[in-house]
Amino acid sequence: MRDTDQALQGMYRCPVCGHRDSAVIDARGTTHRISCSYCDTQLDVTVRNPGTVLLSAQLAENPMQS
Repeated sequence: MRDTDQALQGMYRCPVCGHRDSAVIDARGTTHRISCSYCDTQLDVTVRNPGTVLLSAQLAENPMQS
């Protein structure tokens, strides 16, 4: 069992370009906003299962304007 104060590192696949990469996210939150390291698409990432290192990524609902 993981300590909930830890950061989790997991793998995700970008739904736009298909690039696989890792992300470090806060274990306490539910959804985290990151940018794909390859195509820079903003993604909302969630932990699939607390016992794994697999993350689920989908397009961000309200992308931040830069």
